[in-house]
Amino acid sequence: MDASLSSLFNLYTFSTGRRLFALRQVQKLAKDMALPELEAHAAMAIKHDKKTRELDHRWSAIPGAALKPTATKTAKKPTDAQRVDALVDRTLTSIRNAAVAQAEGADPDDDIAGNVEAFLNEIFPAGVQAVTTLPFVDELSVVDNIVTMLKGKLAATVTDLGLTRLTIRLSKLAVEYRAAQEAPAPPELDFGTVRAARAQGQDYLLQAVAQIVGKYYGNTNEHTSARSTLLAPILKQNEAIRLYLRARRAVEDVDPETGEVDEGAPPTGEPSPTGG
Repeated sequence: MDASLSSLFNLYTFSTGRRLFALRQVQKLAKDMALPELEAHAAMAIKHDKKTRELDHRWSAIPGAALKPTATKTAKKPTDAQRVDALVDRTLTSIRNAAVAQAEGADPDDDIAGNVEAFLNEIFPAGVQAVTTLPFVDELSVVDNIVTMLKGKLAATVTDLGLTRLTIRLSKLAVEYRAAQEAPAPPELDFGTVRAARAQGQDYLLQAVAQIVGKYYGNTNEHTSARSTLLAPILKQNEAIRLYLRARRAVEDVDPETGEVDEGAPPTGEPSPTGG
């Protein structure tokens, strides 16, 4: 005989956002009604589902992950090194463009054109694209050398060309670039981990229901009123899910803070084993 909470309580499986929104209301009601055990349980369940929501977002960020559980074996999400690399490339290009703009806008008798040419030949002997297309490790080495030159023997030219701000920016990015490349790779995320976290969150929700029913089990007005009040946030979300399913629509998740439909929420359904 199945005596699990899921078999005893006829509730739909909530999305993470709906669980969080309902449990936050239950936690507040428990505090107002001086029910410390229920309040503590709700707090623990909320803490768990905050992490579950992070997993939901991480999983949905993996290309193709929503389609098949094995997507993580072949598809990789952008790394922090890729993010910083794009910023480094943009800053290097900005330095080149700013220097060229100085030369192009100068008076014909101004010697700045020759200075700009010498400056760019020093830091980009093969052009800026030759640097920005290098592998991460190689580009970092070149960027370190460029920063050293900009702060050292080319410092006067940097000031003359108004490149101080960009030099400071590149210097900071070089530090971030190294840290991003040296950081350990995040562990692979598989759907089994996400599914287990969601299932545990649902079980915590059912445990809250069990605590409420166990505390207020009678048919007296007092018990009925307290039970109805504490279960209302959960039953409201359950009814919303029922209406979605009745209309044969995908159940939309909600913002855990406001309870409004969150169109940007990650999908929380099971991925298709066949990829769609």
